[in-house]
Amino acid sequence: MSWIPSLSPDLEVLLRLGLAVLCGMAMGYNRALHFRHPQPSRLRMHVLVGLSACLMVLAAGPNIEARSRVIQGVATGVGFLGAGEILVDRRGASEDDPTPQVHGLTSAASIWFTAALGVTVAAASPLLAVVALLLALLVLSGTAHPHD
Repeated sequence: MSWIPSLSPDLEVLLRLGLAVLCGMAMGYNRALHFRHPQPSRLRMHVLVGLSACLMVLAAGPNIEARSRVIQGVATGVGFLGAGEILVDRRGASEDDPTPQVHGLTSAASIWFTAALGVTVAAASPLLAVVALLLALLVLSGTAHPHD
């Protein structure tokens, strides 16, 4: 599990949890900036999603089967959060075009991704998580639209 051999297990856990928080902050800050009005709850939510995903995987211990079950549980739970982020706006529908407008898909995907970052920080290479984070922020910076 150690990514730097000279670290004590406790220090490694603290560093992994800290990196999960930083990843969640980066994703949450990005999402908070993409709305007309400040959205500080988005920052907090992303931090908590990344941190809790990391914590649950770390708490499962080194057993691969236990980690697999925890990761499956994280994916299921985060799916519910993402579903809550997606809004269907029926007010914009007119008689000519009754199609409801869906909002929040990018934010829902960012919640899912933040959980994946937390899992990756805990179970795999922190470097992999950092590279994935940078790629995601690059993608999000090119597709910035208010209210997504």
